[in-house]
Amino acid sequence: MKTVKVDLRKEIDNSYEILIGSDFIKGILADFDPNATFYVIDKNVFNLYPFLRELKNKYIFETSEKSKNINSVAEILNFLKNSNCLRDSKLVAVGGGIIGDVAGFAASIFMRGIDYYQVPTTLLSMVDSSVGGKTGVNLGDTKNLVGSFYQPKAVYIDMKFLNTLSFEEYKNGLAEVVKYAVMFDESFYNMLIENYAEVEQRGNILQDIILKCCQIKADVVKEDEKEKGRRMLLNFGHTFGHAIEVDSEHKIKHGFAVATGMYLETLFGQFMKQVDSDVTDKIRIILERYGFELNYKYLDEEKFIGAIAMDKKARQSGVVLALTQKVGSGMLLKGVELNFIREFFVSLRS
Repeated sequence: MKTVKVDLRKEIDNSYEILIGSDFIKGILADFDPNATFYVIDKNVFNLYPFLRELKNKYIFETSEKSKNINSVAEILNFLKNSNCLRDSKLVAVGGGIIGDVAGFAASIFMRGIDYYQVPTTLLSMVDSSVGGKTGVNLGDTKNLVGSFYQPKAVYIDMKFLNTLSFEEYKNGLAEVVKYAVMFDESFYNMLIENYAEVEQRGNILQDIILKCCQIKADVVKEDEKEKGRRMLLNFGHTFGHAIEVDSEHKIKHGFAVATGMYLETLFGQFMKQVDSDVTDKIRIILERYGFELNYKYLDEEKFIGAIAMDKKARQSGVVLALTQKVGSGMLLKGVELNFIREFFVSLRS
């Protein structure tokens, strides 16, 4: 079993551990008081793992980007109320990133906050969304516009869940893995390049990769819990990526959209003379190595640009983009005017 500490120094009571292992979660959940523990479980995961059916007080959630909304939060809140969930009860989110975001948000506002635990079941949620305390839902076409920073009491990463993950969903998570390497650790980048075959085959190296991603994110969250500065680097690829998701009507999954977004944002940085072409080449190389699409032609220009304008990182002064001027060393490009972004995408279509 591997352990990573998310040490929030200013609010020590909010610190927690991430446990990484295999085939241990059933024992963890068995130790929870069945009368004071409430579960929000992804429907697909629930159907795959019989031990989940034995749990009391469970709400089965059918996940999709369209179900990631305030109505779903209200349904979970009503489930908690009707099931006699009390102030000292706990909520456990079992599933991918959508489950964690929606259930975590519900936990943050039910009775002004009850304890909750993350049990991520996808690679994407294991390496990214389950760690750091971001919760929330979409508002219309705008991703994650409504939410809160609310830290879990613990994150339990049981790698056995990856055995039943489809290749598409597995690859969906690899995009976030690449993000950590490109933005924070050049040696991690090199390791992913050299060992891509083993990574794609979900070899023994995978536990070390998950551990590395969690360590990086824990360090970033420790420094900047509320995303005022360095934590914004974790959004590399997400500004353009979210626009791709919206424009494609979510036919393109989050990780695939972020992968394309990473390349396009880097290419935009080069367009703005902030990034050298050799950096763009390195990002292209690793994304191509893992089989991600580099280019995207929007279907609806106004919808696409509008999604960028409404990005939750945007400020009155303009859009904020996370870029890297050197692999392993991220930076923020602030105050980007939309007309430059529009001009850039028009140039790609010509």
